[in-house]
Amino acid sequence: MESPAIDDFHRAVRPFLLISQLFSLFPLGGLYGRTLQDIRFRWFGPGTVYSFYFFLSGLLTLVAHIYYSLTVDTLGTSEISNIIYYVLNLSGAIVLLAIAARWRTIMEKWRSLEENFLHPPYAERRFWSLKRVVAAIGSTMVVLAFVEDTLHVASVYYTNLQYFKRCDNSTPFWTLFYQREHPKFFHYLPYSLPAVLLLELTHKIFLYVWTFMDLFIIFVALGLARRYEQFYRHAAQYKGRHVMGPVWQRLRLDYGRISSLVAYMEGIMAPIIVCTTASDLYFIFYQMYNAFQFSASLISELYFKFSLAFLIFRTLVMLLIASNIHVASLRPLDILRSVPMSCWTIDVQRFTQELLSGRNCLSGHGFFFLNRSVILAMAGTLITYELVMLKEVNPSSEKSDFCDGVKRLY
Repeated sequence: MESPAIDDFHRAVRPFLLISQLFSLFPLGGLYGRTLQDIRFRWFGPGTVYSFYFFLSGLLTLVAHIYYSLTVDTLGTSEISNIIYYVLNLSGAIVLLAIAARWRTIMEKWRSLEENFLHPPYAERRFWSLKRVVAAIGSTMVVLAFVEDTLHVASVYYTNLQYFKRCDNSTPFWTLFYQREHPKFFHYLPYSLPAVLLLELTHKIFLYVWTFMDLFIIFVALGLARRYEQFYRHAAQYKGRHVMGPVWQRLRLDYGRISSLVAYMEGIMAPIIVCTTASDLYFIFYQMYNAFQFSASLISELYFKFSLAFLIFRTLVMLLIASNIHVASLRPLDILRSVPMSCWTIDVQRFTQELLSGRNCLSGHGFFFLNRSVILAMAGTLITYELVMLKEVNPSSEKSDFCDGVKRLY
C-alpha cells in the first residue's frame, strides 16, 4: 500500500476524474484504489455505456443542426458556430474516452518516470502541494462554469418570458420555451418531458466537456511543470559549488526522466490540445464578433460579457500554465552556467546541450507549441481581429424585431 503522503499526479487529479463521470467522461473504476493496478476500464461497464449514450445523442444533435439549417432555416454564422461547437466538443469527448481506456497504462508510465521525485531528496513538504494546486484551480474553473451556466439559464428564461408576455401567450410557456430553445429537435419531434430531459442532459454534458478539455490540459501541465520545479530547487544547492562528476551524471539522468515524461505525454495530449485550442480561439473570435452587434436585456448582456470574459480567462490560464513547462525546463541553465571550470565534465557538457536543444513542451501534433511565444501570437491575432471588426461591423438595430424571432437576445 502506498503512503498517503506521496504527492503524485494521479492522486491529485482523481477527484476531478470522478466528478467527470457524472458528465460521461473517464468511465473508470478503482480510481481510489490502493495502487494503480486497481484502475479499471470496461468497454461494457455502466459508465462506458453512459459515454456512448452521449456520443450517440451528440451525433444526433449535430445531424439535426445540419439538416435543419440546410432544409428549414438558413446556414448562417450562428448555425455554423453551433455545428463547429458540437463537432469540436464531440471530438474532444471521443479523445478523452480513448485516453481513459489507456489511463492505467498512462499512469503506470507516469509513475515510473516521476518516482524519484516522490521521495527524498526531491520530495518537499510544501503547503501548495500538487494536489492542492490542482484542487484550487479545478474548483475555481468548475465554479465559474457553473456561474456561467446559471446566468445562461436566467438569460434565456427572461428572454422567453418576455416573448411569452409580449408576443405569443397562446402556447404553454414551457412548451414555447423549449420549442424556441431547441427548434431543430421539436420541429421533428413532439414536445414531451422525456425529450426535454434528454436534451438538457446532452446540453449540460457538452458544456462540461468544453470546460474539462481546458482543465485536463491544465492538470497535465501542472504535473509536468511541478517535476521540473522540484528538480531545479534540488539542483540549486549545487550552484557555483565544486562537486564531483557523478552528481552531474545523476542530475542529468533525473532531468532526462522528466523530459521523457513530457515527450510521452505530448503524443497523448496532442489531439485534445488541437480540439481545445481550436474551440477556444474560434469562439473567442465569434463572441467578439457578436459583441459589436449585440443588444439585449441587462441580464442577457451580463451573461454575454461574463461568458466572453470566462472563455478568455480560461484559455489564457491554460496557455500560461502549459507554457510554464518550457519555462521551467530551461531554469537549470542558470545552475550549469555557474559550474566552475575545474568541475566541468562531459556530463555537464551533455546536460547543457540537452537543455539547449530539447523541446520540452506540449504541442498540437507539431503544428504549434504551447510556449510563451504562442500566447503573444494569439494576442496579436485577437487585437488585429478586433480592429477589423471595429472598422467593418455595423451595430445592429435595437429590439424592434423581437417578436419576429429574427433576433435572439442572448
